Amino acid sequence: MHFPFRDVPAFRRNPLTLLTDRAHATDQGQGFVPLALGLRPIYLCNSPQATRSILKWPTRELDKGSLVQRLRPIMGQSLLTNNGDAHKASKTAIHRHLQRNAISGNIEKMIAIVNGYIAGLATQKPFRPTNISAPLALQMGATALFGHDVLDAADRMALIAAVQTVESELADDMFRVLPNGPRKAAERSQRIDGAREIVAAVINRARASNNRSPLLLALEEAGLSDEQVNAELLGLLIAGHHTTGASISWMFYKMALDPSLADVLAYEADSVMQDLENGDSGALRRAPLSESFVKETLRVYPAGWWTSREFLQSAEVEGRKFRRGDMVMISPWVLHKDPRNWEQPEEFRLDRDYSHPSYMPFGVGGRSCIGMAIAMFELQLVALQFASAFSLSGEFGAVHLKPHPSVTLLAPDLELSLTTRDERKFRQTEAVA
Repeated sequence: MHFPFRDVPAFRRNPLTLLTDRAHATDQGQGFVPLALGLRPIYLCNSPQATRSILKWPTRELDKGSLVQRLRPIMGQSLLTNNGDAHKASKTAIHRHLQRNAISGNIEKMIAIVNGYIAGLATQKPFRPTNISAPLALQMGATALFGHDVLDAADRMALIAAVQTVESELADDMFRVLPNGPRKAAERSQRIDGAREIVAAVINRARASNNRSPLLLALEEAGLSDEQVNAELLGLLIAGHHTTGASISWMFYKMALDPSLADVLAYEADSVMQDLENGDSGALRRAPLSESFVKETLRVYPAGWWTSREFLQSAEVEGRKFRRGDMVMISPWVLHKDPRNWEQPEEFRLDRDYSHPSYMPFGVGGRSCIGMAIAMFELQLVALQFASAFSLSGEFGAVHLKPHPSVTLLAPDLELSLTTRDERKFRQTEAVA
């Protein structure tokens, strides 16, 4: 007898293990693995071809599923939850700003932000990456979205607290089988409303600034209401700051686990940082080691570890017939860990070919992450600057680097030690590269 909730207990215990075990035990030729996570059919993509087909399928037949729509009471009407014309209008406005202004106009400011954190850590050793990664990512992201110094330290701390509240509620709500009781539902609603009010207040201050962000202007020119603008910015802050922040923590842990990685990155920083400081964003294209380091971090620990789609009408994909209402789950974590896609997938290596069709930390097609270029820029910049400034170490092994699958793939809370690099001694050991 088929029990529709059979997989729910295992999923709530450890969704990464359940999805990986099911996908890797199934022939990739099947493309999809059925999961018992509710009354409605849910299928997990287990091959790159099936996943890419789903992500590129016409949105009139297949779009964001009800699992994603659960975010709407918290996130509002935003790019993360909208479909159709509303999604297109927001994406066009945001994409135009992110492509033209977010990186090129803020390189020196972002370098200064990272240097500020480096200076602070130099006098506060040891440190916990999870304590600084989210604030660092938020400050860099806020600079890209709002411009430099539009948000003060109090605004940033308020945003961090509010965004963490929202993410906690999102994580609790994901795949919940039974609804909360009236009391818990009311308490949850109060927390969400309070967090959204904080975000709205901070964003309204940013909008009232004399130094108005091109992104704000673009959203307003697209005809979005105040509520819609605030929802879009909340979505960008959550999608950007926490995913990038988690990836920063993972990078620090990897540099501590294998100090030779940081040595190589520090050597590469010598060749490109001056050009970056002079505003040359193209300098990062001449830094292939740090690019591979970031890409490998995102392969092993993809911050966006899952998403879903729902069929709006019957269709056939890769030989499987789906009915209206059927849902499909996509997990980069599953694809990135599959030995059929990657040689020794658990090993951290910088010699991989990231053009492999299973590599998709930012998704693929028209629904790929709109902030991909900014995230790559920020992560590569942080890796180069921190590796150039410090050698990292910690009393832990690879076994301790267990991810926590929340809305994003969170890093553990471990302590690292810092040693400031002796520049003269480092020059004498440049052969390490």
